[in-house]
Amino acid sequence: MPSNASHWSDLVLYISILFGAVVRFAPTVISGLPINDGGMFYVMIRDLEANRFLIPAFTSYNSQNIPFAYPPFSFYAGGILNSLGIPMIAIFRWIPPLVSTFSIIVFYAMSSLIINSKSKASLATMAYALLPRTFSWYVMGGGLSRTFGVIFLLLSCASTWLLFTKNENKYIFLSAIFGTGAILSHPETGVHTLAACVLIWLFKGRSTQSMRNAIFVALGVVVLTSPWWGSVLVHNGFKPFQSALLTGGHDPFFWIPWFTFDFAEERFVTLFTLLGLIGIVVQLIRRDWFLPIWLLVPFIVEPRSATAIAAIPLAMLAGIGLSDFVLPNIPAIGSDSVDRNQEWTTYMTNNRPIKIVLGYILFSALIGSFFYDLSLSHYVVPLTSRDAMNWVQNNTSGTSKFIVLTGSGDPFSDPIVEWFPAVTSRISLNTIQGKEWVLGADFIHFHDQTESLQTCLNSTPSCVENWANANQLSFDYIYIEKSVDLSRSSLLTHELMSDPITIGFMKMMR
Repeated sequence: MPSNASHWSDLVLYISILFGAVVRFAPTVISGLPINDGGMFYVMIRDLEANRFLIPAFTSYNSQNIPFAYPPFSFYAGGILNSLGIPMIAIFRWIPPLVSTFSIIVFYAMSSLIINSKSKASLATMAYALLPRTFSWYVMGGGLSRTFGVIFLLLSCASTWLLFTKNENKYIFLSAIFGTGAILSHPETGVHTLAACVLIWLFKGRSTQSMRNAIFVALGVVVLTSPWWGSVLVHNGFKPFQSALLTGGHDPFFWIPWFTFDFAEERFVTLFTLLGLIGIVVQLIRRDWFLPIWLLVPFIVEPRSATAIAAIPLAMLAGIGLSDFVLPNIPAIGSDSVDRNQEWTTYMTNNRPIKIVLGYILFSALIGSFFYDLSLSHYVVPLTSRDAMNWVQNNTSGTSKFIVLTGSGDPFSDPIVEWFPAVTSRISLNTIQGKEWVLGADFIHFHDQTESLQTCLNSTPSCVENWANANQLSFDYIYIEKSVDLSRSSLLTHELMSDPITIGFMKMMR
């Protein structure tokens, strides 16, 4: 490839990293607060620090005997940073987008290996940097765990690819280290990392030597992760792991997001999704099955977080669709002398339409991602709500049990409900975080129940009482989020405000 052509590839890469950093930091800059979740992790870091960085048997989060079974890598990272003087809230605000930005560089390195072309990988990196699904779940407060997990997933795929294509012993060590990091960072990412590495072995291994190398990697991961899972087994047995394995969201319709391709969360024109579909067609025509199959595997293995993982092969397929079909055909329009097998960068210098197309894709994706950021920045705990929670902590018994009503239809995207136990040190009966380690197969049912509870905002207090009775729970107080549109809950709030106990509370607050 001519040197001036490679400059175009480098330019696209650098702009993609810059734009990717902008859209990853924008939500927390706009809001000034940690995005969405992280309340449970906040408490678990405090628990770890209080136990002198030894894994305790249980977390104090929500005071419901939740086993401290969550992979602890991010907790140690957060605890160490906090011990160095960095405020905890700052850690939850800035570390997730910072690590997520670094993942763009790691993705480029991995995709260069799998696609076997740096110029195509630069276009794939553009897609990865600006697809909302590649950063939405990672820049949140809870992304402190998830974003480390995806970094190690990408590194594991790269090292495993090199291991099975070069068969050098150093990649056994690296694959074991990165695989350990994935498992110790996030439970679902660990499962997806294993699935991706097995898929790589099926395509690039399948020899006696590669099988031997894979066994060495697996043994290395088991040994290196043993301090974590060993402590969990000592304290709580296998039950927490058994429970977590039953919460993956498997159902007969797991394939719908994969089939409809509506998981990339793009705003306005779904450019990268369309390019990814073109990339699938290109790869299928070439009988190169790896990326199309990888796109499907996450939905089979662990549907609950499959869309975030499937965005990785989707980005690579988008890069292929753009580099191998769309861009080469632009100079070919009206000309029979263009070689469509050349790298797209060879046409850049003297072809203005290609520059216009690439510029449009970059800036259109940037604008779409920024508008996504604007909606994401609203998923925070407002300072007024934090003040209300502090009042709850100072004016209620430490054993008080609350039902928290916010009107949110998604328990995983309800920052008020998750942060309530962390800020108040009180029990929230409808907080779902942590329940995956104790409820097992009942986790999905509890998820559905917490969704239905929020409809009580449109009803009377008896709705809340009936919900509690149906779930065999007793509560002391109802907390209604201040930002809720009270017109939606006029009947509920009217009856509660007429209650003598509520009137007494109002006088205390004054």
